[in-house]
Amino acid sequence: MIAKLTAGIALTAATAALTLAATGTAAAETYGSPGNAVVASATCTHSDDTIEITMDSPKIFAQAGYQPGEHQQVRYRTVVYDAAQNTIAAVTEYSSGKATATEAADVDDTKLKVVRSDPNGYRVIQQIEWLSPDQENPIAAVDLDATGYQIKDGRTLLGTFAVCK
Repeated sequence: MIAKLTAGIALTAATAALTLAATGTAAAETYGSPGNAVVASATCTHSDDTIEITMDSPKIFAQAGYQPGEHQQVRYRTVVYDAAQNTIAAVTEYSSGKATATEAADVDDTKLKVVRSDPNGYRVIQQIEWLSPDQENPIAAVDLDATGYQIKDGRTLLGTFAVCK
């Protein structure tokens, strides 16, 4: 798959996940002490008057202080912003899972459609939250941009761009 995360991450020790730096650019809000998360690029496929956006799920690890084998509930959702109009174009439901210090949470990939309309350009943000032990209330969060946008017209790759268009 084109949108597969290509960065190889070798977790050789329990502390490796704790020292892994978050990848992506903080977009809107960061609060609390987020754990580590790695996001991928998005693929934007033109289909008539829509753009289908697909993106692998982020790799989300537990916050610092969790020992190997201890689980923390995490969740994320994908928000698509219309960069030209500065409005929200689409939002997915939350996908949640349990993360540890050394193993990423098993969460669903993103697939959604937006209207294809020039001069609109879309930014894809993954909003990641780490939940309290009651598994309901977020205690930390970070918004991470997609690392790039691979634009396709049908099966033909047109290139990688700064926004999805």
